[in-house]
Amino acid sequence: MYDMFSTDLKLADYIHVSNPENYSGNQVVSSICRELKQHRQSVSNKDIILRLITLIEAEQDANQHDAYLKALEYVVYSTPDDLD
Repeated sequence: MYDMFSTDLKLADYIHVSNPENYSGNQVVSSICRELKQHRQSVSNKDIILRLITLIEAEQDANQHDAYLKALEYVVYSTPDDLD
């Protein structure tokens, strides 16, 4: 069985950043960030997550769908929890 806590959370701690433009480790996320920046002054993690969900819902190609899912995991694990 896949042990999410021992692998992914350590990775999430390692890649945790507050600025979405710093997601250089994930090409899909970087591309989405650039796309969103063309239409707004600042881009939040929430903006990236919403765009990825839209792309996942519309994607027909299995490989691209998988890439979007991995990118979504990357952003979600890199986003701090709202404690408010």
